[in-house]
Amino acid sequence: MSELLTPTLVKAARALLGYDQAMLAAKTGISKKTLGLIETMDAVPMDARRVRVLQELRTRMEDELGVEFVFAGPGTGEGVRLRR
Repeated sequence: MSELLTPTLVKAARALLGYDQAMLAAKTGISKKTLGLIETMDAVPMDARRVRVLQELRTRMEDELGVEFVFAGPGTGEGVRLRR
């Protein structure tokens, strides 16, 4: 799991699930304040703690909520979808 979530991916996944920040926080165990910071973070260097939180959020959203993240690649953009 090398790719990290971006603010756009987190917001898109939350919208796809129909969750507000409080609901996503409750479902993932990540605080609402932290989710707010993630959704507005800029491209500052990533410290180890921030990387761990992003990895934990990604794991919980994929494993527990059925979200699939699509990361940007050559000629493609990022996106989200739900598993069936």
